[in-house]
Amino acid sequence: MKKFIPRFAAILALLPGCAIAAGLPPWQFGMTREQVASFKQYGPYKSFPHGDLETYNREFHGKKENVQFYFVNNKLVKIAIYLSEGLDQHKALPVFKRAVAILEKDYGKLESPEITVPPTGGKFDADVLAAIAITNATMQGKTHMGPVKMPKGMSVWVTVMNVPNLGGLAVIIFFEPR
Repeated sequence: MKKFIPRFAAILALLPGCAIAAGLPPWQFGMTREQVASFKQYGPYKSFPHGDLETYNREFHGKKENVQFYFVNNKLVKIAIYLSEGLDQHKALPVFKRAVAILEKDYGKLESPEITVPPTGGKFDADVLAAIAITNATMQGKTHMGPVKMPKGMSVWVTVMNVPNLGGLAVIIFFEPR
């Protein structure tokens, strides 16, 4: 009986849509490239020279987004939703605010290692928070925000990063196993 439970849990972790499997449904960490690309309704998938994949056909909170899949030894280890790339500071503001709102809705209160909370213990207004994050990313390279309480089995965060070769700032939501 003791051997049955771990095997059963391992099988459940591989099933799409299973509550204990971490990832971005229908994809779960640990899947192979072939398993990720088997969800044809989200294709076509583009393959990068180093073996990673992407699709522009996955709806995420009401909008089709660019989803990229990163593999190590043919196992899915990271999922990234590129909400926008090549933005100037002003265009990045609403995109970053949307990303923060999505994560707060899905996971609750967020925190950032790069942004200090006001001394009163209050909360920044969404516009001020986005401006601080974007200014920090422009000057320091990137700003991260993630849930205070991470979801079971994975880490989730939004990053705004300065990517000069893409023409400016990128806003990305990352999912990684813990």
